[in-house]
Amino acid sequence: MLLKNDKMELNLEVGTKIKIGEKYNASVYNTFKKDEIITLIKGEFDCDNGLYETIEEAPSIWNEEQKEFDSIFHLFGNDLENFMDCEVVF
Repeated sequence: MLLKNDKMELNLEVGTKIKIGEKYNASVYNTFKKDEIITLIKGEFDCDNGLYETIEEAPSIWNEEQKEFDSIFHLFGNDLENFMDCEVVF
């Protein structure tokens, strides 16, 4: 999934590893430690379109505390505006 924010294009797909940055760590969005590396997995989300319920998939992480997936959009914003100083690592 190639996504573009105001600074860069990011290829955030299942298997991508992301290193959490210091600014992101200090933000209100943080649930990780600075320099922690997370790996995206396939997450499933129930979506109701008004007629019926479907299941959508997106690159995500598992949120053990809430027992559900957090998608990249939940973690970094719909336009990845909260990606801040995180890095894609290889």
